[in-house]
This record gives sequence, C-alpha cells and structure tokens, in this order.
Amino acid sequence: MAKFVCILKDEKDEKEEALSEDLLKGHIDYLRKLKQRGILILCGPLRDGKNNTGMVIIEGNSLEEAKQHFFEDPFITEEWYRDYSIYELQEAII
Repeated sequence: MAKFVCILKDEKDEKEEALSEDLLKGHIDYLRKLKQRGILILCGPLRDGKNNTGMVIIEGNSLEEAKQHFFEDPFITEEWYRDYSIYELQEAII
C-alpha cells in the first residue's frame, strides 16, 4: 500500500469563527475510525507561528482512495481548513 500525506492549510482564525466542540469531536472521531481500520498512520498539528497547519498521513491503494478519506474529514467538509495539498509519499528505505 502507498502512503499519502495531506497538509491542511489556512485554518480559520478564531476571530472569524470559534472552533465548535462538535466540529472538533467530529474530526477526532473520524480520525479514530481511520486508525481503527488501519488506514491512519500519523496525524497532528504543525505550528509555524503564523497560522496553524495540520498533517494527516494515511495508507491507501490509490491517490483517489486517499482523497476520498481526506475529503470525508469534517475539517474539510466544514471548511475549517480552507486549503490543502495531498502528496504520495515515497518512503525512503534506510
């Protein structure tokens, strides 16, 4: 299986809209389901001092399958992050 990295960018500013408990819970529940199914490898926030960025790494059979998983995340469906990039990771063997 291939690995895919999704970088979630341009998080809404708390001044624009507060992150609701329901949205955060939905995001966490979704990631837990992916983890239980053996799809999620790693996830978490990346802090750069300007705005918050998130990262999700999953395994999948194709880029299309990976996109389907990423696009079902409530943070994407509810547009909490307004931009994202998806890459296939070529894992180095060392």
